[in-house]
This record gives sequence, C-alpha cells and structure tokens, in this order.
Amino acid sequence: MEFEFVSYLIILFGIVIVFLLFLLYLMQRRIYQLLDEVDELNNTMTVTCGEIEALTKNVNDFKKNKI
Repeated sequence: MEFEFVSYLIILFGIVIVFLLFLLYLMQRRIYQLLDEVDELNNTMTVTCGEIEALTKNVNDFKKNKI
C-alpha cells in the first residue's frame, strides 16, 4: 500500500517538473521576444536622436544665415 502511494507521488512530481520546464521554456521565449523589441526601439531611438541633432544643426545654421 505504501509503495503504491510513493509511486503515485513520484509520478505526480514528475508531471509537475515537466509542467514547470514547459513554463520555463515559454518564459524564455517571451524574454527573447521582449529583447528583440527593445533592440528595435533602441535602433529607432538612435535614428531619431541623429535626426534631432541634424535638425538642430540646420536650425542653428538657418538662424546664423538670417541674422
């Protein structure tokens, strides 16, 4: 009787471990997706900062020429 209970408990723990490994896999996939999104935003932000610097330079040149 006790051996039967222990074997069921081991099977239950095995299922729980497999389920937790599956959750870990899903979380890892989501983290990689978020990292890709952060990289895309960073690239967009870099381009935007470069555009802002160029625009600022053009405005200052325009002010100098107008005066």
